[in-house]
Amino acid sequence: MATGDKLIEVRDLKKYYNKGAIKALDGVTVDIFRGDVAVVIGPSGSGKSTFLRSLNLLEEPTGGSILFGGVDITKKKVKNAEGKLVKLDIDRHRQKMGMVFQHFNLFPHMTIMDNMTLAPIQVKKMPQAEAEAKAETLLKRVGLSDRALAYPIQLSGGQKQRVAIVRALMMEPEVMLFDEPTSALDPEMVGEVLDVMRTLAREGMTMVVVTHEMGFAREVGSRALFMADGRLLEENAPGELFAHPKNPRLQDFLSKVL
Repeated sequence: MATGDKLIEVRDLKKYYNKGAIKALDGVTVDIFRGDVAVVIGPSGSGKSTFLRSLNLLEEPTGGSILFGGVDITKKKVKNAEGKLVKLDIDRHRQKMGMVFQHFNLFPHMTIMDNMTLAPIQVKKMPQAEAEAKAETLLKRVGLSDRALAYPIQLSGGQKQRVAIVRALMMEPEVMLFDEPTSALDPEMVGEVLDVMRTLAREGMTMVVVTHEMGFAREVGSRALFMADGRLLEENAPGELFAHPKNPRLQDFLSKVL
């Protein structure tokens, strides 16, 4: 359940290519609150993935601002506790944002356990025994406790994506960003990944989800954001947005996908 506490504040976000000829993002303004499950829908090429990847600066915006926990992460320098300008440590902020991509990005030469414990040990300096215990708990949670010593090639697509999700959770993020996490999966594997995401939503994890799964968007989302042509054209509670779309572009989109 969303709170009134703003976690991410996006203001007039722009991402242009070809000296402005291509406007992947054209002035997006939106707030993400703690506990939000913000589902981002829209046609292909609407800027959904660019928007998501901009939230942790995997895409560097052309203009606008992104405040994460009150800090504008688009700035090269920010004020510290003493009020002095210091270089922004974007990696520290990225640690608080778990990212799950369409493709699983697991290291093929490492076991599932090693994939999951690498970042906590290397980045957070977590003791190996503690990291492994945490990984075992998370793998059990998604029904993969028997796959800890397997390699990615031995897992199905749905299993790999479940591992990718709990690998991101190993860093104890404040928000999870999902970029079409089921689009690369066979249809019969989609449900097992969405079930994990439903559980996260019920537990109060803040999530921003770019998805083509309209049923999931309607059922699990606390807010639905509709994007087209690089702009956020409508946002509302999912039930209201799907049942009573106001923007003509949204009406046209829903007529084709529902």
